[in-house]
Amino acid sequence: ASTSPLLKRLTFIDTPGVLSGEKQRLNRTYDFGQVAKWFADRSDLILLLFDAHKLDISDEFKNVIDVIRHYNDDKIRCVLNKADCVTREQLVRVYGSLMWSMGKI
Repeated sequence: ASTSPLLKRLTFIDTPGVLSGEKQRLNRTYDFGQVAKWFADRSDLILLLFDAHKLDISDEFKNVIDVIRHYNDDKIRCVLNKADCVTREQLVRVYGSLMWSMGKI
């Protein structure tokens, strides 16, 4: 049991990863974007995790971002996962690519 007052009021919700390609259409039996929105609307902070090695944003991820950002824009933060596994030069390119991709959504 935690003795930290903060941790007693903190809840992490780790949604399933977004899918790409044909898997999106076939494997989901529910509207993933709407489920993510339901959680996002009730959250104080939303962390979007991006892999430093795989920066393409799938159609499903774009849809989720588009759906949750209405009324939640100020709560969204982007986290570059595995950033410690790339060189500084790669990190600059990855960061630039991520910002460009997110700017189009």
